[in-house]
Amino acid sequence: MGNLYAIFFTLGMLQTVALALSSSSAQHLVLNRRGTSTPSNATSGLLSTTFGTIFDVNVTIGGQTFPLLVDTGSSDTYVMKKGYQCFDKSNGTELPQSACLYGSATYTPSATYSEIPNEIFGVQYGAGIASGVLAHEDITLAGITVKKSIIGVANSSTPMGDGVNSGLLGLAYPALTSGHPANVTDNTTYFYNRVTYNPLLFAMHQQGLIDPYFSLALARTSQNTTSGFGGYLTLGGLPPVPHSDDFTKVPVEIDNSVPIQVTSNERVRAYWAITVSSIVYGPGNKTTVLSAPHPNNMTTSSTTKNGTSFQAFIDSGNFFSYLPEKTVASVNSLFSPPAVFDATTGYWLVDCAATPPQFGLEIGNQTFFLDGRDLIYQTADPSSGKAQCVSNILSSNFNGGTAGDLTLNIIGAPFLKNVLTVFDFGANEIRLAKLEGEVTEREGQGQSGDRNGGSGNGIEDGAAQAGNAGPTVKIPNRLLSFALLASVAGVGACLF
Repeated sequence: MGNLYAIFFTLGMLQTVALALSSSSAQHLVLNRRGTSTPSNATSGLLSTTFGTIFDVNVTIGGQTFPLLVDTGSSDTYVMKKGYQCFDKSNGTELPQSACLYGSATYTPSATYSEIPNEIFGVQYGAGIASGVLAHEDITLAGITVKKSIIGVANSSTPMGDGVNSGLLGLAYPALTSGHPANVTDNTTYFYNRVTYNPLLFAMHQQGLIDPYFSLALARTSQNTTSGFGGYLTLGGLPPVPHSDDFTKVPVEIDNSVPIQVTSNERVRAYWAITVSSIVYGPGNKTTVLSAPHPNNMTTSSTTKNGTSFQAFIDSGNFFSYLPEKTVASVNSLFSPPAVFDATTGYWLVDCAATPPQFGLEIGNQTFFLDGRDLIYQTADPSSGKAQCVSNILSSNFNGGTAGDLTLNIIGAPFLKNVLTVFDFGANEIRLAKLEGEVTEREGQGQSGDRNGGSGNGIEDGAAQAGNAGPTVKIPNRLLSFALLASVAGVGACLF
């Protein structure tokens, strides 16, 4: 049990910020014929690390290629600079670089690099901080190159890596970008004092390089696999995955309960926030919940529907889903044997071989069930003697309660292993289609940097090997810190 505490106390205390319910209209539409979409010419394969919880993609920055974490829950793209300093978030003490757990590849300013004067880069997540300079640089993703894109070049960070990646690819809205005036020196104020800019995909669209949307389909790795093929990120198109032809369309909503200072004193879209109509759950068995390649074909005769709607945002950078507390307890009681709540950590401990319950989210009048294998997070390889498992369905009141009426609900990466998700920042909507088979690696959909798909087979062998050989590390939950946001909102909270 002590090992589990050690792992999870390093995750950062993910706490709750408000998201008001806003009205949502949903539609169903057909985007493609049933079956496999025609591959886009802007698709990158992903690498899954840390037992299928983190997803990295190759990005070329100034001619140098780095694996970056794919994160729909934040907006900045940043890379670690050669010689960066690693420090302890709690006390500011400098640590050896290896403690930050980034990959070995670091960025050296190139001939196309130019620093932006009078501005700095500084981003704060629930799990840590990265800071440095803002710069213009040429960036290539999925074979598409943006000239003079804005990027964060981090010269300091707290531990947030996965042993492979060298930074992060942020895919949320511009309101969450983390440029700041050069005179900002307090790294606890990075949630506000923002100088916003167009993040990478918005810049691609602005330059006429892609249509204004991207799509994600994450691959499932077996429970005891440290790393492997992680799925697809496609720019301006759909990835080569089998999916239903029936897409549900819902609007991206403004998070009115997020303190307005976080979004530069404007009420604008920031996260990929949508309304969930209800949570559907019930007892499971090996047939109903481990039913790939058709995990969404579950019957609902034995399920319960919690019909209270709520707002949540989709976050590929977070393996856990944070949902209303009462329903979370009911869902976790339906594992066989039941999950056990640990009040110290806020996690639900579960037998690694437990039978999961049926679990789905109703969005836009469709229920999207999760395959049971995606409801359990394994913390280590069983051969290490330290393997312990937890449910990835946690309370949005996780380990700290609420501040007034503030609550943060998050739909994490496991959802994206069951649904093809289209994030459309042109129409400000999300489109969802049920996957109808496993997301598998296809020839010609690697990460060679060739716009036409390339001939690579995912992230380079060295990176994949690093993922297999790397230590079990914390999941970098790139979420808003409850303590900081509560203080922004004028609500008292204890720092953790």
